[in-house]
Amino acid sequence: MANITKTQIRSRKNKLYDRLQELLDLASDIQSEIEELKDEIEDESSNIEPYEGSYDLTEEQEERQEWLDSAASSLEDAYNSVQEVIDNSEYAQNSLEEID
Repeated sequence: MANITKTQIRSRKNKLYDRLQELLDLASDIQSEIEELKDEIEDESSNIEPYEGSYDLTEEQEERQEWLDSAASSLEDAYNSVQEVIDNSEYAQNSLEEID
């Protein structure tokens, strides 16, 4: 029968907590990069205007705008998924804190 001491458990818990913090920091950085790219794409999409002398976008402009809007929507989904990772990691940290 293996024996593990409270000190060993606490030490391993602290290492896990620190690794979760690293994950949180990385996830936060990723989330910021996703948001930055999404904002750039949304700006690009909103800046598409009809050519001079025309009131309507060309078919190519419309396709590009639709593609950009779709990309921004996908990035929003990715952002939300990373937020779930952050939320779950924070929950895991809180659970680890319960180990005294």
